[in-house]
Amino acid sequence: MRRVNAITFLNNFVSGALTLLIPLLLLAQKVNVAEIGLVLSALPLVFLVARLFFAAVADQIGWSHIFALVNWPATFLATAIYYVSSSLPSFFSGKIMEGLRDAAYWAVNRSAIFDLSPGSEGREATRTNAIIWLATAIGSAVAGLSIALAGFSWTLVVLMVASAALGIPAVLLWKVGRRGSKPEISFWNSLDPRGKGKAFWWASIALMFNSIATYPLLTLLLPIFMEVHLGYDYITIGVLFMVYNVTASITTFLTLKVGLSVKRSVAQSAIALLASAVLSISGLLFPAVLLILGFVRGFSVSYFEHLVHKVAKNSKNICADIGWLHVPMRLAEFATIISFGFFAQVAGYTPVFVATGIFWTIFSLMSVRQLTQRD
Repeated sequence: MRRVNAITFLNNFVSGALTLLIPLLLLAQKVNVAEIGLVLSALPLVFLVARLFFAAVADQIGWSHIFALVNWPATFLATAIYYVSSSLPSFFSGKIMEGLRDAAYWAVNRSAIFDLSPGSEGREATRTNAIIWLATAIGSAVAGLSIALAGFSWTLVVLMVASAALGIPAVLLWKVGRRGSKPEISFWNSLDPRGKGKAFWWASIALMFNSIATYPLLTLLLPIFMEVHLGYDYITIGVLFMVYNVTASITTFLTLKVGLSVKRSVAQSAIALLASAVLSISGLLFPAVLLILGFVRGFSVSYFEHLVHKVAKNSKNICADIGWLHVPMRLAEFATIISFGFFAQVAGYTPVFVATGIFWTIFSLMSVRQLTQRD
């Protein structure tokens, strides 16, 4: 697991930095929030298609090859494209490459965890999320500080170096996780979504609400809101993103052994609703409200990971099945990243912030319902 954790850390260090850097860079080039949303929308669509393909390939040849052959090169190429980008189409192409890198990582990440951690899959996957948020926190902090002190171009150079370093653990995993025998399901049959069952698609819709409660908020709305409406500088924005993700990471570690009860679900829903409702008008208290949202995210990730494990644990082609599980999520991310950018442009941030709290509540209640049901 150490090499997988190293890949996870480097992937999300780069991802956390790019999540903060790209909207701010486009904003610095006088691109409005609606157009930025259009650029960012490329990622979830590419992710949707590419993840299914990479997952089906991984079920045939083994998960470790996808890290080395796709995730590592695509991570470096995405940062290189951003380094030379000067127009919306070039940034769009960078998001396409970033979608490929994310798709390759997530197509096999949980498969690697399930393979390497028999008997503790749900807990280990939850722990991996803590690593993800810690890496994202460091990446966003480094990005904010580097942009302020050295500019966007030098920050991207740092990210290219980190992307190149990703190749070390990826290559070291080459002989791990390979298929030793003929797969039970053919490549094309693994891409057939029929026969998954009601519980599978119920879980898929629950995961969708989790994602649209956080994805447009973190990748589009918050960076722009903090700079344009709160007047924060790049260092402050980077530090606040770091605090958000560190809070989520610490909360995840501290709550690994806490039961997934209805009371816990209701509590995190109430906190998320209240924090989302006051986020846009919190003023000087904005950092505290953002910290509360980080706590909620870390407090609830166990629902997400245990739900994925519950519906995919007996799969004969686990990579592809987990890919299908996330299809509604990616379609919803595409829709919300565009629509939320447009709504924020014409109606302000309060309605979209409140919507994220509502989506979070729906996820919490749907997931606890399914997790408390017997198989």
